[in-house]
Amino acid sequence: MEKRGLKEFVTFVPGINPTRAQKQFGIQAINYYDQSSFEADYNHKDVFVKDAEKSLSQNNPSLNEGDVVISNSLQLATMVGKNNVGKVLSLNFIKIEFDKEQLDKRYFLFLFNAYKDVRRQKERELQGSGPVLRIPLRSLEEIIIPVVPLEEQHKIGAIYVETLKLQSKLNKYADLIWQFTSSIIEETLEGK
Repeated sequence: MEKRGLKEFVTFVPGINPTRAQKQFGIQAINYYDQSSFEADYNHKDVFVKDAEKSLSQNNPSLNEGDVVISNSLQLATMVGKNNVGKVLSLNFIKIEFDKEQLDKRYFLFLFNAYKDVRRQKERELQGSGPVLRIPLRSLEEIIIPVVPLEEQHKIGAIYVETLKLQSKLNKYADLIWQFTSSIIEETLEGK
């Protein structure tokens, strides 16, 4: 299997500095993409964009449905859902621009979030002190990924995303079962 550097397929666009944003864009109030926005997208609170839809423009600081975003603090990637369209990335996030039609977005998500070899590469490159470690852009570009035919990438990516959606639903179901069980036990104890 062929392996190549991530920089051959994508461009990393860092978020903007909120303290400079007002001056840079001349806007008083900016709706930022924050950690709760990322978690909603990562947990699939809304539907993923179809393959035919694309980002409107490169190097645009506002997000479109289907854009891929990396959380610097979590070292995870997700696809932006419709509830977060138009939000602006802060320095805590990096937007991925896919330069060529050689790398499927969902396949990228699988590689970046779950593929053991890429996870090990990310762990080696973590920098910083304290609780939040980050991967520098230079290191992200150097990550080596396995390259398979685009059709196979589509299949792997689709399986990965559907598995995550199923896992999210199962977690919600488990929470509901626990709430139900807990309330019955409490009612039983209070009734005695």
